[in-house]
Amino acid sequence: MNRILKKIIGWTIYAAVLVALVMGIPKALSYYLKTSYPMAAITSGSMWPALKSGDLVLIRGVSAAADIQNGDIVVYQNRRGFTIHRVVIKNGDTFITKGDANNVFDNPVPYTALIGKTVMWQGEPVRVPLLGNLSIFLNKKNP
Repeated sequence: MNRILKKIIGWTIYAAVLVALVMGIPKALSYYLKTSYPMAAITSGSMWPALKSGDLVLIRGVSAAADIQNGDIVVYQNRRGFTIHRVVIKNGDTFITKGDANNVFDNPVPYTALIGKTVMWQGEPVRVPLLGNLSIFLNKKNP
C-alpha cells in the first residue's frame, strides 16, 4: 500500500510540474518579451526559406515605430488573424510587408496593428522547427 501511495504522489507531483511549465512558460515569455503574443506558429510557406510552415517563432514586442527597420520580420493583426512577413518599405508609422516567397506586396500596415517582431539570433529568426504544428493542430476549427 505504501508503494502505491508513493507512486500516486510521484505522478501527482510530475503532473503539477508539467502543468506549471505549460502554463508558466508563455506567461514568462510574455513578460520577458513584452508582448501578449510571445510565440507564433508559421502556417504557410509565404516566408520560405527563412521560416517554414510548422515552425514556432518567438515574438518581441516593440514600443515605437522607430524600433522597426526594413528587413525586420514582423507580426501584425488583420481581418483574417495574424500575418508574419518582412518589412520592405517603412514610411513613418506605416509599413509595407511581403512574404519572402510571395511575388506581391501586402497592403500598408499601420503601427497600431503591429504585434511585434521576431526574435533574432546571429542574423536569423529564432525558430523551433515542427513545434508550431502542435499549435496549428490544436487551433484548427472543426466544421
